[in-house]
Amino acid sequence: MSHSPHPDHYRPDIDGLRAIAVSAVVIHHAFPEWFPGGFIGVDIFFVISGYLISSIILDNLARNRFSFADFYARRVKRIFPALFLVLAFTLVYGWFVLSPLDYKAVGKHAVAGSFFMSNFAFWREAGYFDASAVEKPLLHLWSLAIEEQFYMFWPLVLVALHRWHQPKKIWVLVLLLLSLGFNLWLVRGDANSAFYNPLGRFWEMMMGAYLAASRPAPGAPVPVTARRAQWLSSLGIGLLVLVMVELHPERRFPGGWAFFGTLATCLLIAAGPRGWFNRYVLSSKPMVWIGLISYPLYLWHWPLLAFPHIEHGGVPPALHQVGWMLLAVLLAWLTYRLVEQPIRFGHWRQWRFTTVTLSAAVAVTGLTGFTIYRKEGQPERLQMLAANQAANQAARDGSPEQIQKLLATLSTKGGKPAVIEGWRDGDCMLDYNLPPSNFKPFCVEKKRPLVFLWGDSHAGSLYPGFKALQDSGKYSFGLGERTAAICPPILGIEPRPLCQSLNDDTIRVIRETKPDIVVLYAWWHEGKVKGRYKDIRGLEPTVAELKKAGVKRIVLLGAVPYWREDLPKVLLKLWKEQQRLPLRLGDEYLDPHVKAATADMRRRSAAMGIEFISGMDYFCNKDGCLTRMGPGSAEPLSFDYGHLSLPAATYYVDQIAPLILGQR
Repeated sequence: MSHSPHPDHYRPDIDGLRAIAVSAVVIHHAFPEWFPGGFIGVDIFFVISGYLISSIILDNLARNRFSFADFYARRVKRIFPALFLVLAFTLVYGWFVLSPLDYKAVGKHAVAGSFFMSNFAFWREAGYFDASAVEKPLLHLWSLAIEEQFYMFWPLVLVALHRWHQPKKIWVLVLLLLSLGFNLWLVRGDANSAFYNPLGRFWEMMMGAYLAASRPAPGAPVPVTARRAQWLSSLGIGLLVLVMVELHPERRFPGGWAFFGTLATCLLIAAGPRGWFNRYVLSSKPMVWIGLISYPLYLWHWPLLAFPHIEHGGVPPALHQVGWMLLAVLLAWLTYRLVEQPIRFGHWRQWRFTTVTLSAAVAVTGLTGFTIYRKEGQPERLQMLAANQAANQAARDGSPEQIQKLLATLSTKGGKPAVIEGWRDGDCMLDYNLPPSNFKPFCVEKKRPLVFLWGDSHAGSLYPGFKALQDSGKYSFGLGERTAAICPPILGIEPRPLCQSLNDDTIRVIRETKPDIVVLYAWWHEGKVKGRYKDIRGLEPTVAELKKAGVKRIVLLGAVPYWREDLPKVLLKLWKEQQRLPLRLGDEYLDPHVKAATADMRRRSAAMGIEFISGMDYFCNKDGCLTRMGPGSAEPLSFDYGHLSLPAATYYVDQIAPLILGQR
């Protein structure tokens, strides 16, 4: 996050407040389970930035010294040096460690970061099948983008109010309330929009701007008495601690939680240096030192935490995380001393081409990212296949030509489009923010016998297999599908908003259509991995409701192979390390819970008197689980951790069809 050059009356306590903000964000990102509310630090930064920048603009306007050219030149000198270093580092380091698809994404994010459009880029990507945050080394630039978008128009607003002699404090409050109201409206229906939409976040900078507009005129007595300062300081830090303790990522955010976090920040700023916490804690030398390096520290910390996570395939050990945090602090200090200070306050400050050079440097990183994106992440980095090494593995893994073909797929195909290929996404398989009214009428056919597929996105991934089985003519049957992301077919639970209403509506449809066969499938052990399916004991009552509804046969599907991390990433790592793309992988690569979950669901199915089919039986043997359908297959079994790819789903449904529909 950015901060401005020091105003005329420097306040060390505000640098200390920056220290709290950046420390909260860094610790949260390194140890989210220890400090789940630390992400409020970004909102603290927003308020500080709005206060300081607005104070500078208003003071210069009062003295008739404001210049747009000078304002934006200062912004460039403040923002661009550290941004260029971090963008350049990410692109260079990514060349050596990222898969082509991941490197392509980083290229796109570098373009967005260079031109302060990151919030829009990540907003477009947000969704159930989006890559996790720790797989995006430039994700943190969303906040910098929103801040700079705010400063594209905010000086114009303040200048217009000044020239037209309008009451700045009132107008700032009006704009603040409009933006806050918009955010509160967004957060109730679309959390991603509320998070990334700049119009719904500008109010946070305006909280600081309102404080700046409320300051007494130069030379006027300061209205904050020592007693009032103590109350404001105590109330501010108390409220901030409460928000940090009670806030966690599952709560609706920004909304009210962000408001109380920003209000606490305003109270601390309003207390001034006379408040006890401001004077003795925030103004202490260690806090001020961290505050001074807070901007480069914010930029450096996330790539340094994200890259080890990507390479490790999960969260690195705690000691490693501490090491990356300390390295981020070191790089931030070096950036501040060797780059920022000379450019902002040293001998480079007066060089007439500094602003142009910095702008050109950041633009070059953006153009480099665009080139990487257009070249599909430059897959040639991995496709330099050594013929003799591939030939040695031909008997086991496939011919050199087959390996090269699979490698090309792994390098160029992935993400949501690959995962949901062949699905009825948005029609019969709903993303997590869609209500039951989005299910289309054609999701349940009238043909008999009717096979009804009910479950989460893993059940939705089987639709292409059932459709291929219908088209093959081997069996004549109708197909019903009602599946939804993060929503297992269990009545009465709410692992995410709308799930209970979706299942209630599905059981209503089942009662009306009376399918001949209901197939239940979900990521049954998701609760052990992600923690959202906390309680699936409601499966037995759900089966009882199906029987009561007149369903003659109920088939419960157990897990197919689930992997510790996305299968394409596993294979690409093995390629880099061993020049192999194995046809099968052993238990060490599987989700450690999958076999126990399969045994548990088999036992529960028998106790309920329903049929059970284990997907593991069709993809795994004593040599391990298939990574693709055969040596000649150009597609992996999954394009993520466990949703079957189209060829795998087609094979699987064809194999289990006799168990569901009877022998031909």
